[in-house]
Amino acid sequence: MSADSSLRSRVDAIGRPIFRLLHETFGLSPAAITYVSLALSLGAAVAIALQHLHAGLALMAASQIFDGFDGGIARTYGIGTPAGQRLDTLADRIGEVAIFLAFAVAGTVTLKAVILALVAIALVTSIETRSGFDPGFKRFVLYFGLIWPYPTLFTVIFGANLAVYVIGLLIIDCKFQVKMDELGGDLDTVASRAVALEK
Repeated sequence: MSADSSLRSRVDAIGRPIFRLLHETFGLSPAAITYVSLALSLGAAVAIALQHLHAGLALMAASQIFDGFDGGIARTYGIGTPAGQRLDTLADRIGEVAIFLAFAVAGTVTLKAVILALVAIALVTSIETRSGFDPGFKRFVLYFGLIWPYPTLFTVIFGANLAVYVIGLLIIDCKFQVKMDELGGDLDTVASRAVALEK
């Protein structure tokens, strides 16, 4: 068991009473929890755009808490699906786009800074399933706006996610090279076998 899955198992064990309450008592599916999380994110975006920063950050925190519940319920009850994972990722990105744009609407940061941050996040998302690497601190950095200027924080988000993207590409390349080495043989044969394995 990897360190990541071990930590996840411990967190799921702590959250099990909440998972039971949401799933067994209220009958909420992981997808329903994902939609609740998205609604909270959109509420956070509205609050931030209206310059109610503290309320927006509180709603964003609630959204992130619910975002952890959907995966926990799926794992606990063995009802996770690839479609559910895609929905969760899509909801996360929609929520992030809305929240990040809200900072531009509020005049806290420039639209350029927001777009650069979102592009870097999109790059990470595009390879995350293959690299298995995404520290996931995209929104977390925003809480530091209570003590640091947001233009600086958006620069950090952009730079950090760009670095994660480069690291992710390196991980993908290493995985592919290891797979090729395990196959053995000459380069042409290995390449063709690797393609067959991908299928």
